[in-house]
Amino acid sequence: MSVLATIAKKECREDVFTVRGMGLYLAAALVLSGFGLLLVGNTELSLLDNAQAVYMMAGIILALAGLIAVVRGSDGFAGERDRETLEAVLVTPVSGDGLAFGKLGAIIVSWVLLYLLAIPYIWAVGSSGQNLTSSLLYLFISGTALMIIFGSLMLSLSIKMKSFKGVMSAGLVLLLFAAVPVALGPSLRQSAVGRILDWLNPFAVSMNMLDAVIVDSQSAPGQQFLSLLVLSGYVVIAAWILWKSSRRIEL
Repeated sequence: MSVLATIAKKECREDVFTVRGMGLYLAAALVLSGFGLLLVGNTELSLLDNAQAVYMMAGIILALAGLIAVVRGSDGFAGERDRETLEAVLVTPVSGDGLAFGKLGAIIVSWVLLYLLAIPYIWAVGSSGQNLTSSLLYLFISGTALMIIFGSLMLSLSIKMKSFKGVMSAGLVLLLFAAVPVALGPSLRQSAVGRILDWLNPFAVSMNMLDAVIVDSQSAPGQQFLSLLVLSGYVVIAAWILWKSSRRIEL
C-alpha cells in the first residue's frame, strides 16, 4: 500500500470512527434535515420552483463541505501540535508532502461521505423535477474541487501557523467571505464588478455553474467548460501551495 493511501486510511479512521468525526456528520444531517423540512413544509418556500429548491439545497451542501474542510484542514497539523502528537508523526519515514497529501486525501473522503449523506435530501426536494441526475453530477464535481481547494489552503495554514484556534479562525473568516454567494444569489451579482469578483471566488464559480445546470438546464460539458477550467486552475494552484508549504514542516 502506498504512503499516501496509508496516511489517508489512518486519517479517515480517526475522522470517521470517533465521536468528534461522527459529530460533524450528525450536525450536517441535522442542518440538511431542517433545511429540507423548510423547503417541503413551509408554505412560502414550498411554492418555490423545483429547480430553485434543488439549487438552494446544493448551496447548503457546498457550505457544509467548506466547513468540514476548514475543520479537518485546521486540525491537520496545528491540531497535532496542540495534542503534542506531531513530533511522533514527523519521525516516521514519510516525506512532508506525502504526509500533507495523505491528509488531503482523507479530507476528500470526508466530502464523499457528506455527498452520500446529502443525496436523499437532494432527491427529496427534487425528485419531481428535471435535471436531477446532472445536478448530482455537477454537485459532486464542484464539491470535490472546493474540498481540494479549501482543504489544501487550510492544511497550508495549519503547517505555517502554530495555533489550532488561529488557523480555525482564519479559515472560518475565509469561508464566510467565500460563501457569500449562497446568501446573495446570482441575481444580485450581475454588475460588472460582481462578475469579476465571482471569477475570483471558486465558491462563486461553483454556485454559478450549479445555477446554470440546475435552473437553466445547461448541463452539457461544453456549456460549462469555462467554469470547469477555472475550478481546475484553482485546484492546481491550491495543491501547489500545499506542496510548497509541506516541504518544510516544523514543530
